[in-house]
Amino acid sequence: MPFTSPGRGFILLYALAYAGLFVSFIPFVSVLLPLKVTAVADEGNRVALLSAAALGGAAIASVANLVFGALSDRTWRARGTRRPWILAGLGLSCIAYALFHWSSDGATMLAAVALLQIAINMMFAPIGAIMADEVPDAQKGLVAGLMGAAHPFSSLVAVGVTLHGIGSEGLRNALLCATIVALVLPLLLLMRERREPLPEPPQDLRVRRRADFARIWLARVLVQIAGNGLSTYGLFYFIAVMGQKVPDKHHAEAASEGVATIFATVTLIALLLTIVTGRLSDRTMRRKPWLAAGALLMAVGLLIMAAAPDWSVAALGYGAAVSGMSVFLAMQSALAMQLLPAPEHRGRDLGILNLTNTLPAMIAPLLALALSPDKTGYAPWLLVLALGVLAGGAAAMTVRTQN
Repeated sequence: MPFTSPGRGFILLYALAYAGLFVSFIPFVSVLLPLKVTAVADEGNRVALLSAAALGGAAIASVANLVFGALSDRTWRARGTRRPWILAGLGLSCIAYALFHWSSDGATMLAAVALLQIAINMMFAPIGAIMADEVPDAQKGLVAGLMGAAHPFSSLVAVGVTLHGIGSEGLRNALLCATIVALVLPLLLLMRERREPLPEPPQDLRVRRRADFARIWLARVLVQIAGNGLSTYGLFYFIAVMGQKVPDKHHAEAASEGVATIFATVTLIALLLTIVTGRLSDRTMRRKPWLAAGALLMAVGLLIMAAAPDWSVAALGYGAAVSGMSVFLAMQSALAMQLLPAPEHRGRDLGILNLTNTLPAMIAPLLALALSPDKTGYAPWLLVLALGVLAGGAAAMTVRTQN
């Protein structure tokens, strides 16, 4: 039986599908891509190749999300649905993972990364717009909390794909694709989309919302630079904490297994914090205090990581950073959905908001290249990230039309 919004069935399906989107790229970026880089590149070129993959993928994702967001707006206005784009992206992502598995050099690996970014954003743009289409403001905090939990959940999946007991690299990629399909497909099959638009705000409020939308956009960019840095270079950071200055394939695989307990613990804490925070923000209809708390917790975690003398302290800092990021991004998503100025262009506007994911994914590698943490250590890099997070929290506090 189809589920209609905003019931519990719809919320569950939506949360699972959104988690599937994160599963499609977080294990890839944080584990599979670094491991592939260590396999196809020599020691002197690994950071450069990883940075090229991150930069190129982010640039492609920025354009793809805008394009498919606008295209899903057209199908929603014409046919009342965004689902065809999600289904196409789901199939294309499986093809991209197969190409990634078969890549044996830097060029084919980069081509696979580009195709995967197109596929992911073919799904991401319309699924993000579905929340704005279907969920009233009074439930956006809960749904955003579940959305925020997608990141730590996908980190747990990333732990799973590193375990040697699972099997070969090909089997790991196949299982990851099967997980993505299992999470996203139920929404496509069982959801009944709303046909009528939600009420349109008056013109003066739309103007003020545009200004606040720009402020919350900047806040997310600053926080996401740190988030992308942790996702892309987190494995290399823990290798450095272990005392291995230049990561090779052996040390990378050993470290990826060693962080399994860390990721699992952080996942549980972040899940609970984010969901509870989302529900509390719905009851009070106040998002900004939780945004401030999330930014502060993340900055403190990054500072702890910068000063960490061993694995235990590094794990504590990482847990605080990821938990704070999860809370901040969830509350930012809920607030941004309330600030969308044009109901008929939600997909397009969320494509602009998605630049807060892809632009940081381009800035974070440039920052890593500029600060060269593999040569100078990770402390200066982490300090810069912490300052950016604090600036992002301050920018979020300047929003005026919502609390």
